[in-house]
Amino acid sequence: MEAHAAGARLFGENRVQEVLEKFPLQPDPVTGKPLDYELHLIGSLQRNKVRKVLPLCSTIHSIDSPELWETVNRVAEELNLKPDVFLQVNTSRELQKSGFSADGFLDAVAALAPANHLRLVGLMTMGPADGNLEATRSCFRELRELLQTLHEHPVLGLRFPDAKFLSMGMSGDFEIAVEEGAHFLRIGTALFGER
Repeated sequence: MEAHAAGARLFGENRVQEVLEKFPLQPDPVTGKPLDYELHLIGSLQRNKVRKVLPLCSTIHSIDSPELWETVNRVAEELNLKPDVFLQVNTSRELQKSGFSADGFLDAVAALAPANHLRLVGLMTMGPADGNLEATRSCFRELRELLQTLHEHPVLGLRFPDAKFLSMGMSGDFEIAVEEGAHFLRIGTALFGER
């Protein structure tokens, strides 16, 4: 609420449980009117939580598998919604991270089922867990190059014309993300402190 009062209008939540606990934001205490803001889910999403999250989040940054893609589309159709989505790509190639493989990425995108209730707006990645900034830059650059390749692909570029945005960079590496072309930064710790 303090962030909204200070002018923030685009919020991101990393955990589904916190989406459900914190949102929707309470009405304006003075006017009683609903607050204007947009909520994005930036953390992982399990298929059994999709129905709870979609009514609250306009955008999902973490579509990490064809199965989740299909589930979100199906539930969005049932709820008469059309969320914006990002495909999460594991450019760091760390085993503990989910996401589409950077290797063979275009083939994976080409194999995605038709999804008339989703709007693919871009790609998302995270730097390596060890915080190595040189490796982080490499991860971010690769995501930018993958998006460019997708955009220029003669078939996929037409199938996903709105895939224009990069979601990458957090409190510890957002400067590099900006340098590498990020459109959406996921900054929590620097604004709200440690969990």
